[in-house]
Amino acid sequence: MSSTVAAMAFGAFAMGGMPAEASLSPQERSGVVMVYDIPAGSVATALNAFAVKNGLHLLYEAHVTRRLQTTGLSGAFSVREGLDRLLDGTGLSYRFGGPDAKAVSIILAQNDAGVRSDANGAEALPRIDIGAEKRDEKKAYSADRGAITEGTGSYTTPLVTVAGKVPLPRKEVPQSVSVMTRAQINDMQLNTVQDAMFWIPGVSAISNDVTQGQPASRGYFLDVAYDGVPTYSGLGGYQQLDLAVYDRLEVLKGPSGLLSGSGNPGGVVNVVRKRPQDEFKLRTEFNAGSWDNFRGMIDVTGPINEERTFRYRALVLHQDKHFFFTPSQPENKWLGYGSLEYDITPNTLVNVAYTRQRTSDPDYTGQPVAAISYFGNTSPYFLNVSRSWNPYPDWTQYKWDTEDKNVRLEHRFGDDWVAKINFNRRDQTQEFNDAFPYAGVNPSNWSTQYARRHYNYYYHRTGLDSYLSGTLPLLPIKNTLTLGYNYDRFTYEYKGAPITTVNNVPVFWPNYIGPNTNPYTVGGQNQTLQHGAYSQLRLTPIERLTFVLGGRLTNYFAKNRAAFPSMPANWSYGAKSNHRFTPYAAGIFRLTDEINLYGSYTDIFLPQTQQRADGTTLDPRVGGQWEAGVKGEFLDKKLNASAAWFEIRDRNRSFADSANPGYYLQAGLAESTGVEVEFSGKPFADYEVPLVARSLPGLDIVGGYTYMKTAFLVDKNNPGRSINSWYPTHLFKIWGKYDFDGFLQGLTVGAGVVAQSGLSGSVNSLNEARHASAYAVLNAMASYKINENLSLQVNINNITDQKYYTRVGGSNTYNTPGDPRNFMATLRGEL
Repeated sequence: MSSTVAAMAFGAFAMGGMPAEASLSPQERSGVVMVYDIPAGSVATALNAFAVKNGLHLLYEAHVTRRLQTTGLSGAFSVREGLDRLLDGTGLSYRFGGPDAKAVSIILAQNDAGVRSDANGAEALPRIDIGAEKRDEKKAYSADRGAITEGTGSYTTPLVTVAGKVPLPRKEVPQSVSVMTRAQINDMQLNTVQDAMFWIPGVSAISNDVTQGQPASRGYFLDVAYDGVPTYSGLGGYQQLDLAVYDRLEVLKGPSGLLSGSGNPGGVVNVVRKRPQDEFKLRTEFNAGSWDNFRGMIDVTGPINEERTFRYRALVLHQDKHFFFTPSQPENKWLGYGSLEYDITPNTLVNVAYTRQRTSDPDYTGQPVAAISYFGNTSPYFLNVSRSWNPYPDWTQYKWDTEDKNVRLEHRFGDDWVAKINFNRRDQTQEFNDAFPYAGVNPSNWSTQYARRHYNYYYHRTGLDSYLSGTLPLLPIKNTLTLGYNYDRFTYEYKGAPITTVNNVPVFWPNYIGPNTNPYTVGGQNQTLQHGAYSQLRLTPIERLTFVLGGRLTNYFAKNRAAFPSMPANWSYGAKSNHRFTPYAAGIFRLTDEINLYGSYTDIFLPQTQQRADGTTLDPRVGGQWEAGVKGEFLDKKLNASAAWFEIRDRNRSFADSANPGYYLQAGLAESTGVEVEFSGKPFADYEVPLVARSLPGLDIVGGYTYMKTAFLVDKNNPGRSINSWYPTHLFKIWGKYDFDGFLQGLTVGAGVVAQSGLSGSVNSLNEARHASAYAVLNAMASYKINENLSLQVNINNITDQKYYTRVGGSNTYNTPGDPRNFMATLRGEL
C-alpha cells in the first residue's frame, strides 16, 4: 500500500520541464528585512527557497534557470537586495510586474544585454514576457513566518518562537535553545519525535517502547507545546504525531514556567506544524529499508483562489515495518493531515488544521536480566543474549488512535502590535493487550514470572493560548510588551482487566502463555486543570543593554475518582495551587554586533500532595535555574553558536519527618549543574579551509556538547546520589552535510555521531544498579538529485553496529538495546 501512495505522482517528477513559479506574502511593501540561509547550488532550488521565506510572486520558465548555479544567500536582506545577490553572476535579471508599485509579481528573465553570464558561457535565451499577476490586497501578514524552516535547506534558523511567542533572534533569547529544521529531518530520514530527540544537542532520549519515550534535558523530563500551546505532561509516555506533519522542533532548555505554568524544570519542546503555502507544491516520498520497513507519503499545498488569500495543505502517509527483534507484530501506521488558511483582511489570518493518526505496534519494552538471588546477593549483569531476542509473546499489541484539531486566529494592529489566539484539542485512545516479564530471570532454567493485562485509556487535552504583543509608545525607550493567558485541561478515563500472573514461563518461549481474557473490572477518571496570565517586558534603556522582566499567576488543581466498571465514587481532590507566582528576569548585553552576553533566572513549579504533621499540604516544588552564557551570529549570520553555564535548584522536595512518621517536611533539595556548547550553520562559507585551499559554502553542520552533574543535596534516602542515573555526564552530538558543486553538483553527503558516557539502571534492594558502557553511534547519508524534480537518498544508521542501550531499567524490563546497523533508501519527488 505504501508504494501505491508514493508512486501516484512520480511520473510527473521524472518528466521535468514543468513551468515554475514561487510565491509568498509580500514583504517588499512593508520594508521587512528577512534573514536567509540559502545554500549554493541550483538557481531554481534557491529561488524556491527564497519564495518560501518571503513574499514575492516569481514567474519564470523552467528552461531559463536550467544548469544555472548561484552562490547562495546568507544574512539579512530586503527582497530587492536578496534577489540581487541571489542572481548575481547568473546573467538573469528581474522586474516587478503590474501597473503600479503595489503589484507583487516578479518576472524573471535574461538580463537586458541579452546574454547569460554563467561560467559555462551558454547561449543567450530569448526574453520572456509573462503577464504579471496582481495579488489581492487582502493578503495577510503572519508574525511567525520568518521562523519557518521548510524550503530553506538550512540546519539553522535565526528566529525562534519557543521563548517569547513572537519570533526572536536566537542571540536575543537569554536561555539555551536548540532547533531541528525540516532540512535536517529530511536528510536524516527521521520519522518520530523520539528519533529527533536522540539527535538534538543536550537532550537525553530515554526509550519507553517502540512508539515513544521520555526525553529529558538538564536532569529532568521535557514538557511539550503544540504550535506554542502548552500541554501539561504531554510528551513522555504518550505517542506523538509523525514528523511528516511538522516544520521544525524548538527546544527551550531549563524551566519554562513563565509561558507554561506548572511542569518539569527540564524545558519544553515546541513542535510547529507545516503551514499551507500560496504556491502549488507537490512532494512525494517512498522509503524502503531494513526489517521490511516500507513507507509512502504525499504532501500537497497551494492556493485555492486566484488572489491566493485562501490556501490549503493535505498530507497522507502509510508505514508498515518490522523491527530488529523477533518475533513480533509489525508496525502499521496511517496518518492524514489537512489545513486551510484564509486571509480575512490584510491584517487578519485564520488557520484550521486537522490530523488523524492510527498505529498498531508490538509491545516491546526491553529485555529482563537475571534475578538478584541467583547471583549470591551481588548485583547481576545483563544476560548474555542477542539484541534480537524478544521476550514478549508475538500476540502482544499497542494501539494508538490520535485525533488533533487546531484553530489559530491572528490579527495585526498597525505596524507594532499583533494579537493571536491558538486553540488545540487532542484526543487519544490507547489499548494495550500484553504480557511481560514480571521478575528477573532464573538462569538455571531460563524462566520467570509473567504478568498479563488488558487496558483501554482515553486521553483528552484541551489547550488555549492567547497573547497581545507590541511596543508601548509612551515609554521613552525601546520596548516590547507581551501580555497573555493560557488554559490547559487534561482528562483521561480508563477501564481494564487487572494484572494476572503466570509462574515459571520459559523466557525463550513466551507464547507459552495467552492473553488476559478476563472481563474489565476496574475503571477510573482523572482531571488536571491549570490556567494563568503572563506578561513579559523587554526594555532597552541604552543601545547595548536589554532587560527582560516577566511574571505569571497560575491556578492549578487535580482530582480523580473510581468509575465504572469499578464502583463509582466521588471526586477526590489532589494537588492544588492558587495564584502561584512565577518570576522571570534576564539581562542581555551586546558585546559586539555579533556577540551577546546574557544572564537569566527562570523557574517552574510542581504541586505536591504530601502533608505536614499539622495537616497542611506541602508547598509546590520549585525548580529555579540560573543561567549565564554567550551567544553569537558569525560569518554574516551564517553560523549560530552559544555557550552556557546553568544551575537548577529543585527545592521544597518532600522529606520524611522523622519526628512524625507518615508526615513530611518540605526540606528536600536537589541540584543539576553543567555547561553546554552548541553550534549550527555554515562555518566555512566565507573562510578558506587550508586543507582544500577554498571556502566550503556547501557545508552545513549542527551539534553540541553537554557536561552535567546532578545530585540530591538534602534527601533522607539518597544523599549525594544522582537525581536519575539515566542521564549521562558527557553528551556530544554532531551532524553535518556537504552539497557538492562543479562536476559533482547534485550530490550531497552527510554524517554524524551521538556519543555519551555510560548510564545506569534503577537501584535494587542491594543498593546497587546495573551499568551500561559509554557508546558512540555513527550515521551517514548520501543523496543525488537525478533532475530538478527527483532525487534518490540512502541513509545508513549505526554504521559500526555499535551495541548499546537506550535505557537501563529494572530486573524485569526496560533494559533496551539500541537498533543494530540498518539502511533506508528514499526516492523523493518534488513539483
